[in-house]
Order: sequence, then structure tokens, then C-alpha cells
Amino acid sequence: MKQLRRNIKIFLVVFLALFVLFTGGVVLQSQRARTTLYASSGENRAALAQRYAQAGSIISADGEILAASDADGRRSYNSDPLLAEAALHVVGDYTHNITHTVESLWQNELLGEGRALIEQLRLDLQGRGLQGNDLRLTLRSDLMKTAYQLLGGRRGAAVVINYESGAVLASVSSPSVHPDQVVAWRDMPDTALFNRAFQGRYLPGSTFKIVTAAALLQSPYSTEESVYCQGTTPLMPGGVNETHSNAGHGEVNLQSAMTQSCNHYFGHIALELGDQRVTRAAEQMAFNEQISFDRFSLSKSQCLIGREDDAALTWAGIGQPAGEDRITASPLHLAMISGMIANNGRMTEPYLIDSIIYPSGNESVISRGDIVAQIDPGLAQQLEDLLRQVVSSGTGVNAQVSGLDVCGKTGTAERFNEEGEPVISSLFTGFSSNQDYPYAVAVVLDDTTYGSSAIAGQLLAAAANH
Repeated sequence: MKQLRRNIKIFLVVFLALFVLFTGGVVLQSQRARTTLYASSGENRAALAQRYAQAGSIISADGEILAASDADGRRSYNSDPLLAEAALHVVGDYTHNITHTVESLWQNELLGEGRALIEQLRLDLQGRGLQGNDLRLTLRSDLMKTAYQLLGGRRGAAVVINYESGAVLASVSSPSVHPDQVVAWRDMPDTALFNRAFQGRYLPGSTFKIVTAAALLQSPYSTEESVYCQGTTPLMPGGVNETHSNAGHGEVNLQSAMTQSCNHYFGHIALELGDQRVTRAAEQMAFNEQISFDRFSLSKSQCLIGREDDAALTWAGIGQPAGEDRITASPLHLAMISGMIANNGRMTEPYLIDSIIYPSGNESVISRGDIVAQIDPGLAQQLEDLLRQVVSSGTGVNAQVSGLDVCGKTGTAERFNEEGEPVISSLFTGFSSNQDYPYAVAVVLDDTTYGSSAIAGQLLAAAANH
């Protein structure tokens, strides 16, 4: 009987101890959640800085620490200023002055909140209950730095993805600044906090000819039909013309028109196909659809055409909408379109967060592989053949890479700024069709007419040489 009472007492003591630990953990978690709520709403920035004293690290795919809290509780970013600036628009800052970043969207995980009860109890017993979780990203530090250097301070964006898995290997936006400047809110260039790669709404220019070609290839019309390019003479009153070819391209069919990026041909084809066929082909490639992943959202790529006259439809066919028509795309979406063509018609959902690493050392890898959109594999192969010629002997020759089979499409797009002045952007989207190097790329340069294809080629080469 005495032994029974002793066992009951021992059980009660152990139970009480566990209850106290559990209750304490719940109270601490509740306090942390309340502190985070105040901080994230901008009411208690000092409390947020205090909470980040034990926050988890953000780590690149190749092991570079992109953000971490040191032993003194200070949140710091990569010691290489180049990498810190290149990663700003994805990693962010702990004060959340720049939003829609890993630091802001994945704050709960970094602060160790919302963990499974068993995992939290285990960490509480180990004295690690207040430590945050580490996040491993898909970004490669070498590609990030290369992309940022290649932009050379020009306004624009560059993206590299693995089109088979969907992993985002590089995503940079320029201009940028060091995260410490964002925290201190000093020396901020205009638009330095804007993530052009995800949130940019760019006119696609001639890269949209991929969509117009896809519409033609799925129509009853012949791809061998030839169109006579008249150079700077408009196709029709108010319609497209060739801005850089006074003499024109002469007689062209789909292959030669794509290789030379002939405006007359694609304007004529858009008029022949009609707005519904072009829109349907665009929506097969995820235009007019909200693309979200890992709590990030891309600006919705638009294809809203047919609201104007026939002349406007010819401009829509070359990705340069007129009047009330709207065609826009983000750089990441452009890379996804190229990846779709390379991946036998499957557009894989992108992702940035590879895994969550708990203070205990346990790592939770996030499953991936969802398909965002899909086209027929035969259509994808036809488009790939067209884009291969663009790089091998057409307007995209600057994207050539020794040892890689590069396919892609160049583009220029003209818009008007707030002062009514024309601004021309240079675009390129493409991919390596080599099975060992399943990479797709998109580069957009604001305020320039050239340079994107050369940067894209160098990025594909850097990705393959890793």
C-alpha cells in the first residue's frame, strides 16, 4: 500500500511538472503571437526586433546564410554586400519595411510559432522552445550574384528556374539596396523596394509572339501561308509596322517570321485568327490567372484584347496592345512559359521554400510538383523548334551558349511614362533544352532597347556550370 501511494505521488509530481511545462509553453507562445501581431501591424517595432533575437536563419540552396540572428540578438544579413542586395526582394528585412518577402510572409515559422504540439513540447523540454525555425530556400547564391551583376545597376529583373521541379534558382530586381538600409530607412533609390521579378507588369512585346504562334498552330490555318512584310509601311491604317527594318523582311512564313520577329506577319495572323483564339492560347499559358506559391503572388498576367478595332488587334498579336486592350506579364511568368515549352507542355508551379529545419535538427521537406497549366506535347515541340531557330540564326543569337541547346524569344516593348515620353524595354525569355540542364530564364531591362538576350545566355551558362 505504501508503495502504491509512493508511485501515485511520483506520478502526480511528474504529471504536475509536465503540466507546468506545457502551460508555460502555451503562455509563452501566446505572448509571442501577441507581440508579433503588434509588431507586424507597425505598433511595436522594438518588440519585433526583440522577438527576432532568436529567429531562425534563411539559408540558400548552397548553404549561404542570407539572414540570421547572432548571439547578441541582432538580425543581420549576408556579409557579402552583393549577395545581400541581390537577395533583398526575396529575403526582405525583419522590420517588414519591404513586404511580400520571406521575412514577412514566413515570419511565424522563423519565430518558431505554430509548430506541432509534440515538436514544441520536445523543444521546450530541451530548452529550445523559443528558438525559431530555419528556412532553406531554392535560391543559388552564385546565380543570384551573377544575375545582379549582369543587370549592372540598370532597372530590370532576371529570373532563372528549374522548369522540371519548379525551383526558383535566381530572382533579382534592380535597383536594390542593402537590407540594413531598409531597416534604417535611409538612402533609398526610387523603386528600390519594388520586386520587378514578381510584381512587374510588363508589356511582353515580341515575346508574346510565342502565344500568337501557339494560337496559329492550333487553328485550321496553314503555317506555310506567306505574308509580305512591307517594312515601315503599316499593315493597315493604324496597324503594325516594322520599326527597325525599313526594307522589310519580304515573303515570310511562320518559321522565318519567328526567326526574324516579323511584326507584319504576326499582326496579319492575329487579324486572321481573331481575338478569341489568341486569348484562348494565352490562357492556356496561365494568362488571366492568379499564380501564387509559397505565400507569394505574382502580378496577374493579362490578355484582354478585342475591345478595339482591327488595327489594335494587329498590335495585340505582337504583344503591344493599343487603346483599351491590355497585355502584361511578369518576368517570372515569362520564364514559366518558356519552361512549359521545354517541359513537354507542362507548366510546373514555382517554389522558393525548400524545407523547414527545426531547432531539434529535424527537417521537413515540402512536397512539390503541381502543374499550373498544360498544353499538348506536340504543340510544345513545335514551339521549341521555332524558338531554337530564333537563337541559332535569328534575333536571339546573343543568347547562344557553347555546349547548350538554347531556345528563346526576344522582345521590345514601347510604353509612355507619366510625362508622355516613349520608354522602350528589352525582353528575352528562353530555356536550355538539354536534359541535364533543365533551366528557363527571363530577363527584362527597363529603358533600353537591347541587352536582355546576352544576359539570359550568360545566366543559362552560369546555371549549367554550377
